[in-house]
Amino acid sequence: MLRLVPEWARHYDEFWAAIKRRNLWFIKLRYLFVLLLFAFIVGGEWILDFSLSSTQLHAFIIVGFVILLYNIIIHIARNYISCIIGKFNCLHLSLLQMILDLIALMILIYFTGTIESPLYMFFIFQMIIGSMILPGHVVYTVAVLNIVIFSILVFFQHFNIIGTHLITGLFFSPTNHKYTFVILFLTVFASMLIFSIYLTNQIARSLYMREQQLRETLNQLNEAEVAKQKYIMGVVHEIKSPIAAVQSLLDLMLHNFLGPVSEELTEKLKRAKIRTGEALHLINNVLRISKLKLLNITTSEELCISEIVRDIISNQQEYANSKNVKIDFEDKRISTKLIYGDRVLVELAFSNIISNAIKYNKEGGTIEISFEDEDGFIVIKVCDDGIGIPKEESEKIFNQFYRASNIKNTSAEGSGLGLALVKEIINRYQGDITVESPSRLAKSGHPGTCFKIKWPYNEVNTSLKIKPLESLAEGL
Repeated sequence: MLRLVPEWARHYDEFWAAIKRRNLWFIKLRYLFVLLLFAFIVGGEWILDFSLSSTQLHAFIIVGFVILLYNIIIHIARNYISCIIGKFNCLHLSLLQMILDLIALMILIYFTGTIESPLYMFFIFQMIIGSMILPGHVVYTVAVLNIVIFSILVFFQHFNIIGTHLITGLFFSPTNHKYTFVILFLTVFASMLIFSIYLTNQIARSLYMREQQLRETLNQLNEAEVAKQKYIMGVVHEIKSPIAAVQSLLDLMLHNFLGPVSEELTEKLKRAKIRTGEALHLINNVLRISKLKLLNITTSEELCISEIVRDIISNQQEYANSKNVKIDFEDKRISTKLIYGDRVLVELAFSNIISNAIKYNKEGGTIEISFEDEDGFIVIKVCDDGIGIPKEESEKIFNQFYRASNIKNTSAEGSGLGLALVKEIINRYQGDITVESPSRLAKSGHPGTCFKIKWPYNEVNTSLKIKPLESLAEGL
């Protein structure tokens, strides 16, 4: 089997993908060429004022149908031809197409006058196309053979060894070139052909090499990212242990296992427990993000969103009770439908939204969570009567590390990563999230916030359409 694959491209997937794409381009171009060929035959007499002899007409029609036939065969066969080295692959198919096209073109040029043919420039076009796909030594070999055969035809016609088929109507009188013109023409033609091949082949090769370098660099960055995420998980997990130990000690004190505690101190201990809980929540988010990036989760399964939200409310209930915040949940949908997504991601997104609604609410505040249907989407609204968000900052809150200016006047702690993560997850499954402030629960001095999440009911092809959580890498 003829070896066509350069060493640098043997394990370069993008090279093979480009070859397959270009093979298809040339198949489509060939259909266009056949149409133009028949338009040339039919329209030539009416528009260009020339006529073809019966021999030329038969040659054009036969060549046109042969091109169409082998193009259809190649179009079908390309679906069954792999890019496996050592077998007949897509590169061999490219070479076969090029050879067949050159043979057909040579016949057309012969029957249109050879050196007087208006089609001979297509030789250069064919060589440029071949240089974009095939290795240089192969294209040069084909070009030399092409130059030799074309030169033989030109000399044979010049010395009347074979007949000349000029297109009647293109010339005022039959041409009779001097021998020196023929030599000069062929020299310029061969030089242009070889130069075009050299230039195109060098550009194509340099582009492939640059793409390969970029791919290798990207792989190195991915490896570095994995190492970084593992390091982060290790460090953050170590930080989590002493904070969890502090929470355990706080529980012992709050439950009077270490002796009675005054009411004033109990209040301080409760606030300390809330703060350590917030720290653990932040640490768990960082660990989850790192795990998601390492595992590259792109799966989806049928999920009952109402069940997930109820579980989150149950888990957050103690936190809400500590602030005397009431949580109301209402499912306004006519029927319960399932959504598609990864349970870890969905729980993470809605846990952040609901915990924020509690965190930034006032003492004795209210949170309302509702479900509605809207054109193939479930619309989830999480509204509260808390501190709200300044109108000019409503879009910025989804940026990493951004915290609204009015939060600085509260005791609530945070990193500004939560909502950025929520938006990434929702966009991951082609959903949408918007925020309104004041909310419909607004009260004097407490404008509140309402988050509106739209999540599609239909399953999303995660391998093609889901956005990766790459933007969070910098934040970690």
